[in-house]
Amino acid sequence: MICFDFDGVIADSHDLWVATCRTALAEVGVDLPSDARPFARLRPLTFEQLARDMGIDARAFAARMAELALAAPRLPPLVPGMAELLRECAELAPLALLSSSRQPFLEAVLRHHGLSGLFSIVAGGGTGQTKAETLASWSSARIMIGDAASDIDAARAAGVVSIGVTWGWQAADVMSHADIVVDSPEDLAVAIRSHLSGAPGKGVGATKR
Repeated sequence: MICFDFDGVIADSHDLWVATCRTALAEVGVDLPSDARPFARLRPLTFEQLARDMGIDARAFAARMAELALAAPRLPPLVPGMAELLRECAELAPLALLSSSRQPFLEAVLRHHGLSGLFSIVAGGGTGQTKAETLASWSSARIMIGDAASDIDAARAAGVVSIGVTWGWQAADVMSHADIVVDSPEDLAVAIRSHLSGAPGKGVGATKR
């Protein structure tokens, strides 16, 4: 099974979540500067952790973030090339979605972009389980693809091959412990095919760790 993080990997949702974060924080009297990048170094990359770092109620903040995102006037676009990659990957192995975003948001975006039927499992946040715990419970998981240090942490804890993507929310240096780092969906497709086939080498545009 090929497991994907959602925000930053599949969905180009960073600006939506920053705006949502700014609104949710303002409601509790916290000002987020206009140039802030609240998710750039966050570990684990969850809304609950952001709230803890800011000294506010984690559960309430994450729930409010979920409400605001669903009420936003537009759902986020996909990262260019990811819809095609997902359809290609679905021909190779079952797909799973593992995200800190809540289930209703994930399902709404997948429906909007016609991707719902591609995933065997869609696992959102707010369940009380960490990504590492959920991933470890999937015995058929072979690859975890993410854009954050905590995605790579989860893969390593679960004994799954980790692939970091550099077009997401956190920079490549934050994911230096990934097995492979790729710079484009095209390079990601090569890395996935190479791993599933057992072929040696890094794959085009990929950095092997």
